[in-house]
Amino acid sequence: MNLFKKPLDMRKICYVIITLFFLLSCSHKDNNAGSESTIRKEVMDVAVKYAMGKFKEPKETIDNSGIVTIVDNQVNFVTSKAYQTKYIIDPVRIFVGLIDDDAMEDAIITIYSINGQYLETTEHLIIMQKDGKFMLNRVIESNMKILEIKNRVITAEVSTRSLNSPLRNCSACKQVVKYQFKAGDLIRIE
Repeated sequence: MNLFKKPLDMRKICYVIITLFFLLSCSHKDNNAGSESTIRKEVMDVAVKYAMGKFKEPKETIDNSGIVTIVDNQVNFVTSKAYQTKYIIDPVRIFVGLIDDDAMEDAIITIYSINGQYLETTEHLIIMQKDGKFMLNRVIESNMKILEIKNRVITAEVSTRSLNSPLRNCSACKQVVKYQFKAGDLIRIE
């Protein structure tokens, strides 16, 4: 009977060790994700504040996936609600990385402006971290889609067609462009 218990005990010990290993590795990843989620929350706060500043009486709504919609709550007798301008801020469109010359992580977030059924100019907010706080540095109105920030290079997909064009999603109508942030400006690099 003792012979059968010893291999079983070794199996239990192995399971405990493996489980402990996975728990420790997961908790380490959660600590890193916590700082990333803090950055994302602060960037969202800056973007929401920026969009709310566009209206006299802003109204903010947040859906289950975290997408923030901001509209003017002021009654407008000239245009109907169907043609009311609104801003859509999607937390998935936040890209974090080193943009300027310091060692602090910065971010770019894309805000969509919609008037009625039409997508207007897309705005990209470049948010820099200074003294531990995220601050809006620059707003770029451009028909581009940010793909990544890596090694101080911003990679974007630029459409050669209007957002409201039926050909805007054709593969021949897009090109990948790289930008670098130098002296406060985005400069296209080859």
